[in-house]
Amino acid sequence: MITHGSLFSGIGGFELGAHWAGIPTLWNCEIKEWNRNILAKRFPNTEQYEDIRELKNPKQTKIISGGFPCQDISVASAGKGKGIKGHRSGLWGEMYRIVGEVRPDYIIIENSPALAIRGLERVLCDLSEIGYDAEWQCLSATTFGFRHYRERIYIIAYPNTYGELSSGMGNSFIDVERFKNSEKWSKVRSEFRVDTKEMVFRYNEWGSEGQNIITEPLLCGAGDGIPDQVDRLAGLGNAIVPFIGYYLFECIKNQISLKK
Repeated sequence: MITHGSLFSGIGGFELGAHWAGIPTLWNCEIKEWNRNILAKRFPNTEQYEDIRELKNPKQTKIISGGFPCQDISVASAGKGKGIKGHRSGLWGEMYRIVGEVRPDYIIIENSPALAIRGLERVLCDLSEIGYDAEWQCLSATTFGFRHYRERIYIIAYPNTYGELSSGMGNSFIDVERFKNSEKWSKVRSEFRVDTKEMVFRYNEWGSEGQNIITEPLLCGAGDGIPDQVDRLAGLGNAIVPFIGYYLFECIKNQISLKK
């Protein structure tokens, strides 16, 4: 059975993607209380941890995912470019430790595209030291049919004994062209699209001028605003696009079937 453990879980973007792919999340780890409340409500059967620095030897899972903090890496943040050695982004070291303890078959890592110049070499070297190869690619929401850009770098790592399955670094697992040309993906993607006529708010998309678009209710009256505004917007802003998570889990499932 394929199982999943989630680090730096936020509001559960990877958990939701795993759920769509039919993969249960056995445990997650998230330090912010508001996010943990969301996770507990949406994934009540998942064991929850709070501080990754205190998490030791969690249950064995086949996949571990995590988007470690990007504040010291992203060019748009206040981290002043300290990179992966920064106070927050340096928590990669904790994710690396847990990966070494659990030894999953697959690791999914998400971060700002700036990781390519502010820490990717460190991540790859750390993984190599404990016997993992990795492939990576920058993916944006627009590639998957959504209106907002939201580009992120995604890394999939796996034991170096799996190397014979790879056709080359960069896109043997993360094959976006296969996604674009597949009837299966087109059908699944259409099922998760949201009809704007049924929406009350659209608060996580960006217009061509870089201004946030908030769609007012179609019924008469004024909007009541965004509930739990600061926490909600922060949760959405830090979350991955769940459909991309779903796609990556399906890529892994495909590789597992090839191994058999």
